[in-house]
Amino acid sequence: MRNNKKLLLLCVLASIISSFALVITPYFLGKAIDGMVGYQNVDLQFATKMLSYTAVAYFMHFILSWGTNRMANRFSVRFVSNLLSDLMKKITHLPISFIDQHAHGDLQNLFVMDSELIIDGMYLLLTQFLGGVFVVLVAAYYMIRINLVMSLVVFVMVPIVYFTSKLISRKSFGYFQKQQELSGKLSGKTSEFVDNYHLVLTSNYKNQAIQEFSNINNELNKVGEKAQFMSALTNPTTRLMNNLSYVLLGLTGAFGVLNNTLTVGLMTSFLSYSMMFSKPFNEFSAIISQIIAARASYQRQQKVFNETNEVDCLQETKLEGKTVAFDDVNFSYDGKHTIIENLNLQINPLSKVAIVGPTGAGKSTLLNLLMRYYDADSGSILIDGLEVNDVSRSSIRQTMSIVLQDPWLFEGTIRENISYGNEKATEEEIIRATKQAGCHDYIMSLDGGYDAPIKLGSQNISLGQKQLITIARALLMDVPIIILDEATSSVDVVTERHIQNVFTQIMKSHTTFFVAHRLSTVTDSDMILVMKSGRLVEQGTHEELMELRGFYYELYTSQY
Repeated sequence: MRNNKKLLLLCVLASIISSFALVITPYFLGKAIDGMVGYQNVDLQFATKMLSYTAVAYFMHFILSWGTNRMANRFSVRFVSNLLSDLMKKITHLPISFIDQHAHGDLQNLFVMDSELIIDGMYLLLTQFLGGVFVVLVAAYYMIRINLVMSLVVFVMVPIVYFTSKLISRKSFGYFQKQQELSGKLSGKTSEFVDNYHLVLTSNYKNQAIQEFSNINNELNKVGEKAQFMSALTNPTTRLMNNLSYVLLGLTGAFGVLNNTLTVGLMTSFLSYSMMFSKPFNEFSAIISQIIAARASYQRQQKVFNETNEVDCLQETKLEGKTVAFDDVNFSYDGKHTIIENLNLQINPLSKVAIVGPTGAGKSTLLNLLMRYYDADSGSILIDGLEVNDVSRSSIRQTMSIVLQDPWLFEGTIRENISYGNEKATEEEIIRATKQAGCHDYIMSLDGGYDAPIKLGSQNISLGQKQLITIARALLMDVPIIILDEATSSVDVVTERHIQNVFTQIMKSHTTFFVAHRLSTVTDSDMILVMKSGRLVEQGTHEELMELRGFYYELYTSQY
């Protein structure tokens, strides 16, 4: 941060000196012209001297402008890089509800499109705005010294031009903000389409997906056209008004020369200063749409920073994860529609607990509450007899590992993906985990073994092998509780059978919660929790529930 401040200071200083070198040139040029005008009073030596000063000033302006651009680019990139780092840290401290409530494409835009717009806006601010302000002030000073009446003409016309452009830009700001929101929505829809491309092609959703995409795209196109129209209207309008002002100044100056109240050199200097005075305003008008877009993007990012962090100030507590209990737990995502209602459970150590029920019954929600991704509205959840709200979230999550329906592997080596669960793990511990997960032989068959690369999106590894690697990662964490959220629902029957055998061994030494869609996988569970409409309607072993001939019986028999 200190280096960035130093770089910013140097950039501003270079911009000011560069602008001063530029703004002094009309003064020298006017003096040179006056030294060469007239048959009796031509002073070539003086004129040459002034022209030399002009050339030196232009050269200084060129060098310092180049330096300003370099430093501005470096600073803006560093600024956004630090901003993105802070944004990522902020997101990791937000509750998971924030992620659930925002489209993933919209969040991606915060890091990509919005960041690019901020860089562009910051660069323009440092390279054009600061120097432009300095030029305006110095040019105004010299114009007043040369001719007050002509200066007043300029001072009247420029504000008219400025406020005209501001009126247009204020209108365009709303369009640009809406454009950014729609861009994020479109990005999210595109990501959804690509991630589920095979399903889209083989289902009736294809036409609907295209229609939904087209609706957003058409709306984005309309808003974008309005934004660009308002933006494009600014520059021609201001240029027209400036050109009319320039013609008026030329006529006024010509009368001054004829009446001997102005010299040709001073008139030339004044016209140059009037252009220097108005040009920054023209540039402000031309780049104002980009600065507004950058501002809108910055505000979008600041909204994230204004979100309340997930509170986790409780002291770390070492949990053994032996017992788990739910005592009259109620929960809703929005405070209105109850998802879990009056839930009561008592889980003993090393239990194999299956959670079944139709879609939307509250199966995954129950696990979210257990891991404190969300807090219950009322009631108590206890681990080892301790209320989870009295224990830090990190303490709770250090007792659990989770294997999801969609396995997640990042770009890197297989070793890195497995040790992500325990970065201090030794080679022997990693191999032991992969052997337990049943993927050691597969890994050794790869070119590079444990150092074999996993490509972005892990497309070079089958879905079943991905899942086994994530299971190895979960085992390497060496925690007492393992959560399996429909971990075999996306694989083929042969792979599922293999993974089930792995799970059978794992469950002998861990308390296991697993959400299951195929009820054939839960028949040997110590306890089956049957969820329906957010309520625990039945619980017991497979045999006990089949004898009841209740809701579980209906679910089980419907699959056979």
